[in-house]
Amino acid sequence: MLKQLMPLLLQEGDTWRPVPHRGKDELLIELPRRLKSYANRMLFEADLRVIVLMDADRDCRKIKAQLEKIVADAGLISKKAASAGQAFKVITRLAVSELEAWFLGDKEAISAAFPRVHSNHFKGEYQASDGLPHTCKTLHRILQKCDYYPNRYLKVEAAELIAQYLTPARNESASFQYFCAGLDALR
Repeated sequence: MLKQLMPLLLQEGDTWRPVPHRGKDELLIELPRRLKSYANRMLFEADLRVIVLMDADRDCRKIKAQLEKIVADAGLISKKAASAGQAFKVITRLAVSELEAWFLGDKEAISAAFPRVHSNHFKGEYQASDGLPHTCKTLHRILQKCDYYPNRYLKVEAAELIAQYLTPARNESASFQYFCAGLDALR
């Protein structure tokens, strides 16, 4: 999903490299070492920036505090920790409550990826995006109602299909907009 989304969010000439992990536990184990390595590289690569993005399907404040501590322990300053006017090179962002909330924030993208899904499928309990618990299950239920993924939800496939239609300016997900604002602040 990020391979399709990031070119829409970055400025011309910006480069980026995703470092995927096999789940949150692996990310939290690997992140301290990786951030210390980035801190050393930043001494010689002034333009290097780090974005830590993680699903937050449990206590967001606790996870955010944990990420911020890992950044500080690596000797780096995050946007959240920086005082007014202080330079920072790291942002920590959460997809609240799951990445699917970002997709539900752009209902037109879902309908473009899955043409049998129409605006009436998002009424009632599906109106919000970030406020919904279990957005993955919510998106799957919507797709099932329209005869997509009747038995098993293929998260990666659905994400890749929807991502190609995401339009950042119309996305109503607060955590998505917060992610975009963080990218802008890194410039």
